[in-house]
Amino acid sequence: MPEMLIINGSARLNGDTQKFISRLTEGMDYTLISLVEHYILPYHYESSYPPEDQFELLAKEISYHKHIVFATPVYWYAMSGRMKNLFDRLTDWVTLNKEAGRNLKGKTLKVIAVGTDGDLPDGFIIPFSRTAGYLEMDFKGYQYFNSANTITEEELTEIRKSFFSFISV
Repeated sequence: MPEMLIINGSARLNGDTQKFISRLTEGMDYTLISLVEHYILPYHYESSYPPEDQFELLAKEISYHKHIVFATPVYWYAMSGRMKNLFDRLTDWVTLNKEAGRNLKGKTLKVIAVGTDGDLPDGFIIPFSRTAGYLEMDFKGYQYFNSANTITEEELTEIRKSFFSFISV
């Protein structure tokens, strides 16, 4: 099983976020989860979820991997709604399923963000870095890709080296 799990929060299976993931990880071994393909209900204070809710399956998948990469388009200056929904459901891991939450300790977390602005909006990365800190994960930074720009193979090689420097690829 690959050490790295990439969770794609895009609403499109073959959108800019997936295109960048594919280019960045070409030739690498990893597991990909596209949130658009999974039924994950919003967080519920009474923690009542129907059996078709797939959040716990996602929790199990995350537990199998050492390195977690959250990939999201930038929507309205923030992570996608699907990604935010996932982050809201992390509450279940610190209240209901504490073992799943504890299993995140020591895992590495990185972020891929894809948008059309020159830079990431101020504060964009804070939910990721603070969530990593709260869950005692090792936050290793992010890579922003402006989909309006073309990245040469040479640039991509450098980005790849930098982005994946925390693992042996």
